[in-house]
Amino acid sequence: MSSRDITIAGYLLVLALAIGMNLRAHGPGSRLPTIGQVLARIMHTRTGRIAVVAWWAFIGFHLFSK
Repeated sequence: MSSRDITIAGYLLVLALAIGMNLRAHGPGSRLPTIGQVLARIMHTRTGRIAVVAWWAFIGFHLFSK
């Protein structure tokens, strides 16, 4: 197993955890914010928007470069 495979597996694990947390947030009586609420809060400021774009570029670069 190469380091690229381990990296992709790590990102998939984080994605699965995020989906699980989002499903739990949509449950009745949950106090957890949904992914949409979290992103809306982050994107409220210019710094947050820059951070989201930088994160997206980081993920894209590490997943699709070889």
